[in-house]
Amino acid sequence: MSHDVPPAAPRETPPPAEHSPLDPRLINDLAGVITWQLDLNSGLLSTDQQGYHLLGLPTQAEGWAVHEFTDRVHPDDLLALREANALSLATHGPVDVTLRVRGADGHWVHLLTRRIVQGDEEGQPRILQGIAFNVTQQQRLASELKTASDRIALAARGVGMGTWVLDVATGAHQWDAQMWALRGRTPRPEAPGYPEMLSWVHPDDRPRAERRLQKIAPPGEGQHEFRVIWPDGSVHWLASRRLVVRDDQGTPIQQMGVNWDVTDAHRALEERHARELAQRESEAKSELLARLSHELRTPLNAILGFTQLLLADHDRMPAMARQKQLQQIEHAGVHLLSLINDVLELAQPQPATPGQLPQTPVELADVLASALPMVDAQAAQKHIDWRLDVPAGLRACGDPVRLRQVLINLLTNAIKYNRDGGWVAVRARAEGRQVLLSVSDSGIGMPAEAQTQAFEPFHRLPASAADVDGVGIGLAIVKTLVGRMGGEIRVRSQPDQGSTFEVWLQGVDTEALPEQPAAPGAAAEPPSDAELPCLLYIEDNPVNMTIVAELVARHPGVRFVGAPDALTGLRLARELRPRLILTDMQLPDLHGSEVLQRLRADPLTRDIPCIALSANALPSDIEAALAQGFSAYWTKPLDFSAFRQTLGALFDASGR
Repeated sequence: MSHDVPPAAPRETPPPAEHSPLDPRLINDLAGVITWQLDLNSGLLSTDQQGYHLLGLPTQAEGWAVHEFTDRVHPDDLLALREANALSLATHGPVDVTLRVRGADGHWVHLLTRRIVQGDEEGQPRILQGIAFNVTQQQRLASELKTASDRIALAARGVGMGTWVLDVATGAHQWDAQMWALRGRTPRPEAPGYPEMLSWVHPDDRPRAERRLQKIAPPGEGQHEFRVIWPDGSVHWLASRRLVVRDDQGTPIQQMGVNWDVTDAHRALEERHARELAQRESEAKSELLARLSHELRTPLNAILGFTQLLLADHDRMPAMARQKQLQQIEHAGVHLLSLINDVLELAQPQPATPGQLPQTPVELADVLASALPMVDAQAAQKHIDWRLDVPAGLRACGDPVRLRQVLINLLTNAIKYNRDGGWVAVRARAEGRQVLLSVSDSGIGMPAEAQTQAFEPFHRLPASAADVDGVGIGLAIVKTLVGRMGGEIRVRSQPDQGSTFEVWLQGVDTEALPEQPAAPGAAAEPPSDAELPCLLYIEDNPVNMTIVAELVARHPGVRFVGAPDALTGLRLARELRPRLILTDMQLPDLHGSEVLQRLRADPLTRDIPCIALSANALPSDIEAALAQGFSAYWTKPLDFSAFRQTLGALFDASGR
């Protein structure tokens, strides 16, 4: 150092403590305290002579590059050191960490370090300043413990630490003033007794604190944290660390320790957790709204689309075609009503208890006959084979409308989570006084952990079914409705081997009833002129496909081509070079954004206008699609006027 040590004052007239400057060399020589500072602008680390000597480095007036120190830190402690420095910079509060450093003799030295930030005139962090205790030397410093503890307390007060010392033999307990301040209390000459000390600890932390007070700390015991309640009722977090000094025989003779306030760090952590929780809840809400929007707009698209077709062509449309379109409107309306009822059913606060729905004898064959037309088109699209074994005359006790809703939900899931060319089996039989109605499939199945959550609201199957449409409320509704009919639902499933859902209901005596005829099949798409320029529509929903095909058929000189999935659409786009491509965003194999990306990457298709046509109508979905390069984003139900204007702009009457 460049300055001399000032002469000591006479013992009989010591200067007041508040006017005596603290000489760092007294701490170094008597207490083993190392003082250090890191210049955040230059990255230079400087220390006192004690630090240079400990690490075996030559004294450098300007300090070392910081890696000169970190290269000597134990690899397992580097992360803790970085986190402590980052936390101190973030909170501007004192932060403690213990680490191992390679000493001048090649052995590991354990240092208890403490750092705090000093700012410049604008309040910006300028220096990271701290102290370090060589805690590996405690057993050899027993004879100087009183002097060491005094010096440690003197240094610790500068960074907000409270210190205490306990004589194991006599039970004498000493606190410095900071120990009282950390608890919001006025210092007293004598340290508080254990009962009073515990009374200040938060009730939830009191049992653990009591156990720690009543035992001697084992070697290597680490830091712990607890809460204290101040006289004003506020709660503060304190961190604590203690060391045990033993004699040559290993018998504890004294304990000493430090406390410091970590409330700001805990509050920062709680605020971060609160932000993360709010973000997760916001994302879950957005996802739910997007799914609900998609599910509700799909049947609305069919209702409004076919209605507009009927209004436009009512005077020249054949009766059979008009009847089929009216049936499509009816089916879509029933489906929409079912979705709305599902959401309202799930929103009811009362639990699913028996006896809430009217109980009447229900013909299961009739329920199946009325449910199959609602899922036939979906099953035909995936080439599902029906396996039906529901005896005529078999009845169960329940509500016919709700039981049909249960069956439609189960059949829909059995199709959605199935494989192309698979099968769905519906069976029913009497089991004593009960009736078992089961729906089985050859689909992807579920692992055991998914089965336990299958009936929870908004639960979706894992990644294997991530592309399946739905909001995850169908099975929750099924469980609620079955429970209100006094029944029970169970699931049996194995991954890649399909699932079976069993509905157990109370049985009734019945007489055989005739089976209902099957619903008529869907109409075939009209042929198109291969010589005309075409519009390509990539869509997996046959109802949406039919509406667009009907609209294109009314515009002369335009050929309509449909693709049921993304890969087929990409192949047709290369082969046909369509004048316009429409694509749904929720396709069974690729997302619409991926379709656009592949179209733009192919020289043969990069210049073809591509419009997104989707039931996802959230502003964020539209903005994202337009930013990706879609020419436009149309939401379902389809705006016929905008559609006609686009056709008129891209296709003239001669098809050029």
